[in-house]
Amino acid sequence: MHITPTGNSFIGNSEEVKKLKKSLKVIALILSALILFQSCATYKTPVTLKQAAQEEKAVKIITVDDDTYKYKYIVYEDGQFYGVKDNPGEDVKFPIDKEEVANLLMKNGGIPWWAWILMVLGGLFVILLVGSAIDGN
Repeated sequence: MHITPTGNSFIGNSEEVKKLKKSLKVIALILSALILFQSCATYKTPVTLKQAAQEEKAVKIITVDDDTYKYKYIVYEDGQFYGVKDNPGEDVKFPIDKEEVANLLMKNGGIPWWAWILMVLGGLFVILLVGSAIDGN
């Protein structure tokens, strides 16, 4: 390894730099995958307003005008469907006009808690494995 005259940085041999770049790419890919999985939410299951009110799961409503509304869940009270949004400190209900609903999609279940633990542990294992490969050459 060669120290530059300023002493602020080092330049390793070409082989060490290649290993380091490859390891950093692997770590970046793992962290990117974890971030992508975390934000994974799909609204794929088409349902009726009645089914959505019974399930009390997150829904996305697409109107006949192509407007999209996301609600925490749907409730049915006094002959009217309401979409419930989470407002800090309280839930706010918005009336839903049945005639305006073109499509109603229910949020599919996310990744279970045990899968998150496996992904995090797997990611840490790979990072440790790559780190030990760098140190051990």
